[in-house]
Amino acid sequence: MLSDCGSEIERSTRGLAESQEALKQAEAALKSTEAARAAELSRLEVLVSDLERDLGKSASALFKLKKEKKTKASEVRRLQREIQNREESRTVVLRDDFHARLTRMAVLLDSLMVVHEKDLALASVEGSLNEIHLLKGDMVPTLDSKETRLLSRNEELKASYGDFDSILSQLQFECTLTPCSGETEGHDPVAEEGGVVASGRGNDEAAEGGNGCEVEDEGSAPRSA
Repeated sequence: MLSDCGSEIERSTRGLAESQEALKQAEAALKSTEAARAAELSRLEVLVSDLERDLGKSASALFKLKKEKKTKASEVRRLQREIQNREESRTVVLRDDFHARLTRMAVLLDSLMVVHEKDLALASVEGSLNEIHLLKGDMVPTLDSKETRLLSRNEELKASYGDFDSILSQLQFECTLTPCSGETEGHDPVAEEGGVVASGRGNDEAAEGGNGCEVEDEGSAPRSA
């Protein structure tokens, strides 16, 4: 009886020792698992913090890029408005200068016509006087007296209406449009069109001025005869 109880106690003791050993192994495995899980969690936390930092940098860079883009867009619009205002002001100046030149050309042409008409009238009067002298049998004025009288009359016309050559040179000067200094920055269609029209009108006026010189020579021929 006692021997049976002793063997049972020994068996129970061995079972308890085995259970304790198994418990220790389980606790060690649990600790190892917890340590591995803690290390993995720490690694994941580091990755998450890195991702958050990168995301913050990306958001900051994106916001800065949007701000710079908005600033550049506003600057481009400002420059476009400034260029448009400059082009409009330059077009207005060119148009006003073109009309002013046309007005001065018209005045000079009127002066040329007046001088030409005076020359024709003087030549007609001189021719009529010569015919009257011939019909009456009077002495025809000599070339020296005619030249003196014509020079005197020419000086009177210059004093009253201006010199024909000076008026013609002024007209040719008005027909020559000087280019603006800011034309290289941008070509204005209105300004280019005005320049073409002015050039064509200037050539026509210069041609008319050349004809006026020829008429003056024709009108001066009877006076020198």
